[in-house]
Amino acid sequence: MVKIFNAVLVVCLLVSAFFLYSLEHSTRGLERQIAKMKNGISTEREAIKLLNAEWSSLTRPERLQKLAEEQLKLQSITASQIVTLADLPSKIPDQPLVKLNDQGTDPIGAILEKMQ
Repeated sequence: MVKIFNAVLVVCLLVSAFFLYSLEHSTRGLERQIAKMKNGISTEREAIKLLNAEWSSLTRPERLQKLAEEQLKLQSITASQIVTLADLPSKIPDQPLVKLNDQGTDPIGAILEKMQ
């Protein structure tokens, strides 16, 4: 009886040792996975910081002003362009500039061609 009890204890010891080993192995695998994720998170945070710095550089007001002047050919507003609400009826023409009654013509296209 004692020999059977000892044999059962040895088998239990072997099973528990195998279970403990497999648990340790899976735990180390999860630790490696966590370390990879932490490294990936820190890499992404650095990339976000770099992109934020680049965005700040690209949206500087003086840079945008320079690009607008070069690319859009905008001019500054003058005092003569500002009108009051009472002055608006005198600024609106009596007849429309573009007459859409003519068939087969493209009046807007003609205006765009004149502008070029």
